[in-house]
Amino acid sequence: MKIKLIASACVLMLAFGFSLTAGAGSITDGDGDLIPDVFDNCVFDANGPNDAQNQTDGDNDGFGDACDCDYTSPAPGDGLVLGNDLLELFSFFNQVDPLPAIHDNTGDGLVLGDDLLYCFSQFNSAVGGS
Repeated sequence: MKIKLIASACVLMLAFGFSLTAGAGSITDGDGDLIPDVFDNCVFDANGPNDAQNQTDGDNDGFGDACDCDYTSPAPGDGLVLGNDLLELFSFFNQVDPLPAIHDNTGDGLVLGDDLLYCFSQFNSAVGGS
């Protein structure tokens, strides 16, 4: 009887331990920027602790500036990168981006070709898409 009780207690403790580890999951970081995806405001584009952008979100729409090309009406944060967004971005080409620097996707202080290329690649897609 005593052995059955000890064996049952061991089985219960083992089952309880497995149930705790099964729910733990793993921490994913799809873009490798050292910010876990659940906290990352650019899941597909690196903007972590070692990047110039470092999770900045100049227009406070929930998408980091590194992956946010949605600038204009109907409203920033409508979720799509459309022609009007690209026209606004182009109007800042080769200039220092005014604060908040939402048009500078690379964080180098200027709106240059790399910013334009990134936003053209995102044309007609959802903000933050890869």
